Formats: sequence, structure tokens, C-alpha cells
Amino acid sequence: MSIRSSKRTIPLSRLPLALALLAPTHQSLAQEPAAVGLPAIEVTATKSTRDRFEIPESVSLIDRPTIEREQPTNLGDLLQDLPNVAVGGGPRGLGQTLTIRGISDDRILFLIDGARQNLLRAHSARVFIEPDLLRQVEVLRGPASALWGSGAIGGVVALSTVDAADLLRPGQTLGGRVKLGYQDASDQWLTNAGVYGITADGQFDYLLDLAYRDAGDVRLGDGTDLTNSAFERISGLAKGTWSPDGINSFGVSFMAFDQDGAVPSNPQTEASDDTLVDNTTRQQNLALTYRHEDADNAYLRPSLLLYRNTTDIEERRLFDRRSDETRLETLGFDLSNVMRLGDPARFGQTLTYGIDAYRDEVRGERDGQPRDSYPDGQTRVVGLYVQDEISIGGRWTLIPGLRWDNFRSESNAEDFDTNEDSAFSAKLGLDVAVTDWLSLQASYNEAFRAPSATQLFVSGTHFTCGRGCANLFVPNPDLDPEKAHNKELGLRLREQDLLSAGDEGRFQARFFRNDVTDFIDQIVNFSMRPVAGNSGRGGVTTSRNVSDARLEGFELEADYEAQRWLVGVSYAQTRGEDDKTGEALSSVQPDTWTLKAGLRFPAQGVRLGWTGRFVSAQNEIPEDGTPSDSFDVHDLWLTWKPADTLTGLSLELGVDNLLDEDYQPYLSGLKSPGRNIKAAVSYRF
Repeated sequence: MSIRSSKRTIPLSRLPLALALLAPTHQSLAQEPAAVGLPAIEVTATKSTRDRFEIPESVSLIDRPTIEREQPTNLGDLLQDLPNVAVGGGPRGLGQTLTIRGISDDRILFLIDGARQNLLRAHSARVFIEPDLLRQVEVLRGPASALWGSGAIGGVVALSTVDAADLLRPGQTLGGRVKLGYQDASDQWLTNAGVYGITADGQFDYLLDLAYRDAGDVRLGDGTDLTNSAFERISGLAKGTWSPDGINSFGVSFMAFDQDGAVPSNPQTEASDDTLVDNTTRQQNLALTYRHEDADNAYLRPSLLLYRNTTDIEERRLFDRRSDETRLETLGFDLSNVMRLGDPARFGQTLTYGIDAYRDEVRGERDGQPRDSYPDGQTRVVGLYVQDEISIGGRWTLIPGLRWDNFRSESNAEDFDTNEDSAFSAKLGLDVAVTDWLSLQASYNEAFRAPSATQLFVSGTHFTCGRGCANLFVPNPDLDPEKAHNKELGLRLREQDLLSAGDEGRFQARFFRNDVTDFIDQIVNFSMRPVAGNSGRGGVTTSRNVSDARLEGFELEADYEAQRWLVGVSYAQTRGEDDKTGEALSSVQPDTWTLKAGLRFPAQGVRLGWTGRFVSAQNEIPEDGTPSDSFDVHDLWLTWKPADTLTGLSLELGVDNLLDEDYQPYLSGLKSPGRNIKAAVSYRF
């Protein structure tokens, strides 16, 4: 994504409007004082390098300075302030879940450096990563299967890891960093060390980074501790890129995550003696990349990504030593090419097309034997896609896209059929630059999610209900894919030099409606009499396509950023209901206001700020749902990056939940952490 700036004087007639539409983005809080405007950043989630001001989709971006300032323990700590994004599951990172515009995270696509992360496991996080290794986080709200295929019904969360170019200072060829951090709410320590560099001829760059965390139980807002929330974690990242001629580049990246701790088998619940397990979670990501970028060749700019992701979760139940193992391996590739045709000022096109494929292989064992509740199986998906960004007269941009996917799932167990289907996904986006400071957007996006192997082929015992009583899983290999159709309208304002030279103000409003059909839901039919699938007592549990849903709402975001200060506000609202019954959907988060303000002191290298999150009560719930109360949370932060003789030193201070609010978010079965004083000091040399 490249950002253009236009230094011009704003007419006085527009000044009241500009001053009324002030709100911050995560990125605006993180820029250095001398560079108020947004930097040029490629947007992975939309497979586009366009100005974010011109993209029809709704994308939020969190950059490296923001990540450092927030001092996050888990990914959810970074995303909780984004509009129409909610983090649930409680403080334990292993159980944190994400909801975007009322769509739960099993219907959200997660990417790490462009590679899919496909873990689907009940009561579990979707991805495990050390936030200190991240360079950038993008959140695309709304369906995106025309670009990414299965899974992107609610949106895309694209994570990019740090590389040498992000850390090297101008003119530096070899560098390193060390970091020490502490958070008092969990008595948590973070230590980090890394080395990175680039050869003198600029052909090869490299990075090796390690991070270690040791945390105790989390103190909650009511003063109690969340028992069995302690953990020990070690993470690492190794990367290298070789560009022998400045045109062709070859890259390799390996990332590892290893966390241990005694937690409940469902980490989203309170601990009890009969649910505690000794949990070891390991995730490894290996990626190989190739890019060809020749400025003199507008027709051939291919790129290739090959990846292998593995997740291993081992759980040994403490009271009887029962051992469960869950494993997912994903092998995939993405081959694409970009062609640039014509003159964008008159009639130009950027054509992106490609093929991608992946294979998921899942395995579950209990005491060394196959585990029916997490059956062995494979899913294979192949997709072809094309997207054309058409620029007309420098003011109109039309972006059609089309994708075809074929998917097949099968189980290793006998007597189970395969599930095979195909799907087309389309998109159409329009951006109209009415003036240099005003643009209008409209878009239509489709998405689908193929049923997972565990949903299709699960069997065995779900739960017991006494002697001779057990609820049994019944497989359903005939599930249809879920489908989504999203319509969206948007308006963006952006102007520079509003109050003084170098200032910038931005505003955007997004209105959406997402119609989702063939929702896959797990139905629990408890009965003390024999039913189909269970000749005894206890009933059955199975997955079915049960309902259609409609979700609609809007987001308002804006910010005003000056050389020495910034302010802003955002508001998000989503409403959702079952089309057949009219009943509210249980996954829709409450209305939320987010306010931010900050000050800069350039001469001293100091920045400080405040964030307030004001969450309404949620009473629009299903009949058997549980409402939530409203709550307000206030956070403070301060960073100091001195210059001259102390160049490379950085100090981050923060206080989360300043007023020690005792609250439980709507999408969480556990209360949230209380006041958390945190500090980190790092040095780059």
C-alpha cells in the first residue's frame, strides 16, 4: 500500500467539518513526530499495493511501534481496541478467541507471512505466536474468499513477522537487540535477544531472534487470581533473504512457539481438580519464498510461497494421567503473477492472478490410540483466482475478482464417505475519488467455509451423564459449505495541513450487511431414551447446516494527528439475527466507543497517551443466552527514545485497566485482568 500526500490549504468552509471528525487509528499513535502521515506499507490481506485510502474493503493496520508500545502478551492484546473486533475466551492465551462483525474466529482466516493457519479445535485459540516477533498486523473486516478461498467469512487477520530491514538503522550492516520486560498483574518477565544484518553488497540479509516469557497466575479485577493461568514460553524466529541481482530474491523463514503450563482442559473455564491438564503446545512455521521484481518488465512479476505449518498439543490429565495428543499439519503453496497495463492516469490495470493449494492432515490420539472425538482425516483444497484493479481517469477504481475452489475431505476411519464439493467466490469493489480529500466506496464480497474434517467425521463419546449414560458424537459427512454475501458502502475523508503544516486528519464510515447461509452448528440432543445413533441413554451430538443469518452494522473511525498531539474517537455497532426465527445471534459483540489522545515531545523523544474503551451492555441475545454488563477500561502508555549518545535505547511504560475495573466481557466465560503495570527496556546496537 503506497500513500500519496498532497500539501494544500483547506478552505475555511471545510474546517468545522474536519474538526468534527477526529478519531485515531492504531497506526497514527505510533508514528515518529517528524513523519505524521501514514507510511508506505503493502497490505497483505487484500493482495494489493494500493493506497489504503482507496481500497474498497475495511482494513485496520497495527505497525511495529504500536506493537512495542502495547507490550502484548498474546495476539488478543493487540486487537481488542479495533472497531467491531472482540476478543473472548478469557485471559489465558491458549483459549482466546476472536470475533469480527459478529462472526466467530472459526470463520476467520489467519495468515502468518501469507501462509494459512488452519487449526480448528474447540475452546482453543486459532494461532499461537509471540507478539514481540511481529512487524505488522492487518485485520480485514468482511468476507474475502475471492482472494483467499475457504474460511474468510468474517475476515482475514494477516500477521507479518519482523525482518532485518525493520531493525537496521540507516547505513548499518550488522546489529542486535536485547530487551527486558515485566508485567505485574501476572508477575510476568520477558527477555528477548536478537541479531540481524545485511552483507556489504546488499545481496543477503538475515535475522535470528529469541524470546522467553515466564508468567504466574493472572490477577483479576476483583482482586482474586485466575488459578492455573501461569505459563512458560519460548519462541524463536530465523529468516534470511538472498537477492543476487536486485530482481530475483529467495527467502526462507522458520518460526517456533513452545508453551507449557497446567491449565483446565477447556482453558476458557475455571480450573477444577478433574479438568486440570499438563498442557504443552508447540507450533512451527516454515516458509520458502521467491519473488521476481523487474522495474522494466510490467508483465512478469511472479511470486511463489511454499509453506509447512505444524501444531502439536499434548495434554496429560493430572488426576488420572490420561494422555491426549492433537496434531495438525498444513502443507501449501501460492503461486501468483502481477501485470501492470496501461496508464493509471487514463486507463490502467493491475492484474493479479494465481493458483494456490493446501492439504490439512489432522490426527488425534488418546493414550496412544485413535481418538474418535478428534478423528484422523485430511482436507485438500485447490483454488484459482484473478483480481483486476482498473483505474479510470485517475479518479475511478473498479476491482472485480473471481475465484474457484475445489475441496475434498476424508477420514482414515472405515465406513465414512468423503466430502467433496467446489465453490465460486466473486468480489466487486468501487472507489471514486470525488476530490483530493474525499472518496466513496462500494463493494460486494462473497465467501465460503468448507466443513472441517472434525465436523464431518467426529464420533465417540461427547460427555458422560452417569452410569450407563453417555452422549455420543454422530458424524455427518454430508455437510454443505457455509456461504456469505457481504454488501458494503463507505466514505473516507483525508486532508493535510488542516491547522498547521504537517498535520493530517482522517475519517471513514463503513456500512455493511452480511448474509450467511447454511451455518454449521453443533446440535446437542440430550435424551434419556434411545435415539437414532445411540441405543442407550444420553442422546447424540452432531453438526448440521441449520440456519441462515443476517449481520449488519457500521463503523466510524477518524483521527487528527499533529506534530505534538493527536486525538480521536471510533464507534462500532453490529446487529445479527437468525433469518428463520428472528432470534438474535449469540456471537454479536456489544456496541463500543474507543477514545484516544496523546502528546509528543520531539526534543526529549517522549510520547505519552491514553486509551478509553467504553463497552455497552449486551442484552440482544438468544433466549438461552447470558447478557453482559457495560464496562469502561482506561489504559495509559509512555515511550521514551532518547537521541544522541543514547541512540538505540527505548523505554516503554504502561498501565492497563488503570481503575482496576472488575468486568467480564460478553464473549468470555472468565473475568478480565485487573490493573496491570508494565514496563520494558530495550537496546538496539
